[in-house]
Amino acid sequence: MSDMNVQGGYSYREILDFYFDDIFNAILSFQKPLVSSYEFLRKKHMAYKYKKLIELKNLSESKKENLILDFLACLPERASVMAYSESYDRIIEVFSTHLGDAAELLEEINSVITPQEQEKIIKIQMQKNEGIITSVRKSLSEVILEAEDPEKVILIDQALALAEKLIEESLKEKDEPRKLVYFLHLLILLLRIEGINRELTDYEVLYEDIAIISGELKVRLSEFPEGALELIATG
Repeated sequence: MSDMNVQGGYSYREILDFYFDDIFNAILSFQKPLVSSYEFLRKKHMAYKYKKLIELKNLSESKKENLILDFLACLPERASVMAYSESYDRIIEVFSTHLGDAAELLEEINSVITPQEQEKIIKIQMQKNEGIITSVRKSLSEVILEAEDPEKVILIDQALALAEKLIEESLKEKDEPRKLVYFLHLLILLLRIEGINRELTDYEVLYEDIAIISGELKVRLSEFPEGALELIATG
């Protein structure tokens, strides 16, 4: 995980650029939680079957940038629960188009690794993602006062704070469909931030994302009966 003590003179864009590789890997893991399974397979002497997964760690900067741009093109213009689900389908299609061999191997790994092993891999990856987000927030906190547009930095920090909470709750969640909802919302938040950094996304849309995702989280953490969240989302 990258780490840096940011001094005066850095902009929030430079900070996000510095952490881009870490954020990119987190974005992939929210789409395909087993992207980090290669090291685990290596220790089980099974890595030779899945060498293609190494490509996910060694993508060129241009390949990463093209992927991010295509992922961003999948995001809805306005925030809504239904639009998020539709975007997710398009994002997964982009993943499969650009990284077809790796995508197929990740599906195959589901039948090779036990549910307990999958849970262990995902837990470690999410804890790593949480550490990355915490580091980004710490770096951003040191430039807010000097930023030309502090409202954008504050908004990004709010989105990252929400992302930390989503990861925390995803680690507690045992129900697989609900866990995937956390990952979907995390994916949306990080991609929006990347869009803002590239000036391809209106930061006001991130306000809407935070409001909707925070509202969904409050419902999920309340004492609603099983299935109530799904009824609210579809109703």
